[in-house]
Amino acid sequence: VPRHTGLINSMLTHLSITNLTLVNHLELEFQAGMSAITGETGAGKSILLGALGLALGDRADSSLIAAGADRAELCASFDLSGLPEAIAWLNTKALNNDNHCILRRVITSDGRSRAFVNGSAMTLTELKDLSEMLLDIHSQHEHQSLLKKETHRRLLDEFGGLTGTVNDLEERYVTMTQLAQELETMCSDAEEATARVQLMSYQADELNTLALVDGELQNLESEQKRLDAADETRQTLVEIIRLCANENDTSASSQTSRALSLIDGMDDERLMSI
Repeated sequence: VPRHTGLINSMLTHLSITNLTLVNHLELEFQAGMSAITGETGAGKSILLGALGLALGDRADSSLIAAGADRAELCASFDLSGLPEAIAWLNTKALNNDNHCILRRVITSDGRSRAFVNGSAMTLTELKDLSEMLLDIHSQHEHQSLLKKETHRRLLDEFGGLTGTVNDLEERYVTMTQLAQELETMCSDAEEATARVQLMSYQADELNTLALVDGELQNLESEQKRLDAADETRQTLVEIIRLCANENDTSASSQTSRALSLIDGMDDERLMSI
């Protein structure tokens, strides 16, 4: 049945079924007021209800496709002139079409399905959110909005004439939540800024303690380079000492030349005076 909200309601105006189980093609037009579909068992009444449920986002699988077809398609049209909640939902997604809503569902043979609202693709979650504003299907094992606590509250608010107050409260709550999040972000940023100031102050104190002078960085880099090459320097000095000690049979002149050559090749300013 169409969703009623006080004296206003939505209206199902058209239902189209293509290649669903036993139905190859069917078009139904609905007028204002009550419509009744009757028939004996097996006439297809449940297929109509199932098709409407699929258009609204019910679970679908390829077994529902008619034999010989590669896909099934369901389409339901609604007049939303009396349902501002659904109109607002469409407006937020830029889908309002003169207060009319067309739900289309396509089921393919690979078991996948696609949903469309006024020609635009939608997720099943979005489709179900909208469909719950449009109508209720009252039948065995079907979901009914009367079982929802949200519906209980809405009906009570409407009965007490508090809809406007509730909407205002919701807006204020959203605003309060946003402000609380902004405050939390600002506090977090302030704590981070304080921590950075403390770190920079500590680093400044360390630099002041070191009392660095001009050129000291270059001197430190040179010292680090010298220390990195300390092992190579030690081995070279050992070789020079061995040559100077004349521990082999080569001439003193040759050994001295070799020692001087090793000294020249050493990259250490402290050895330049040798």
